[in-house]
Amino acid sequence: MMQFCKFLLLKPAVIMWLWLTAAWLTGTPAQADDFNKDGVRGDSYCFPAKYAAKTIRAMANIPSEKKDIVAVNMKPKFRIYDGGDLPDRYYIIDQETSLDFTVTPNGDVTDFIDIVSQANQSADLCIDDPARAGLEYDDESLYFEMGLTPFYKNTSGRHDITDLKKGSKDGRFHYKKMIPSAIRFFMPDTRCLHIRYEAVDNIPQIFADVSGTLKPIKTEYYNEGYILHLDDLEKINADALIIQGGAYKLSPVPSIKTMKRFGIGLPRGAKAKLNAAK
Repeated sequence: MMQFCKFLLLKPAVIMWLWLTAAWLTGTPAQADDFNKDGVRGDSYCFPAKYAAKTIRAMANIPSEKKDIVAVNMKPKFRIYDGGDLPDRYYIIDQETSLDFTVTPNGDVTDFIDIVSQANQSADLCIDDPARAGLEYDDESLYFEMGLTPFYKNTSGRHDITDLKKGSKDGRFHYKKMIPSAIRFFMPDTRCLHIRYEAVDNIPQIFADVSGTLKPIKTEYYNEGYILHLDDLEKINADALIIQGGAYKLSPVPSIKTMKRFGIGLPRGAKAKLNAAK
């Protein structure tokens, strides 16, 4: 539910269980020599733009009744996990004409959606990043995300159970729109809720409103946020989920077990290699 340099590399398992938090992974290399025979990156490489364009169109065509509780607000962005710099150049080659994307100092790619949505099927997305040449082709030190996570539009701190349940179903609908139709049947349910505070040091204050009484609800910390299951709220006949302690974002997600299984929310870049070595 949609990494660089997994940026646009086809990884069916992850696509099937999209978490877009996050992240968007589709596509196949456009040229055989984009990576050398050892499976590492060169100074520059390109990928087909058609997968990004298809996803943008699919999200734009979601019916209004499916985005009244949750909605995707795409904000394409580079995230750096190796302490390095942004790529030297990020651009699209469309019918032999190249056009640079606008990349802000904090990594936002502000015109990505407008440009890619109008591109031809044969267009390629390209990057010049010689500083990371020699890394494995799927290294995630530089990570590109489309911003495909469906978030609950309400951020008041109170979420009625009826809205949470509808948002869970609609969230799954959003995720399914991002994956190939042949495997949409296998998209897991999204009956877990992910609460991410804007300030990482905020003390979580997460409760269930049960007949007017606030009761602490069990959560588990994962992927920079707190996760609970809708079933736990329903078991105690909660009327609503109450979130206090600061500004936050709430999203429907698969279970932690499912996310871990497909690498969603796991460390990236140097941290990932460090953890793997332990």
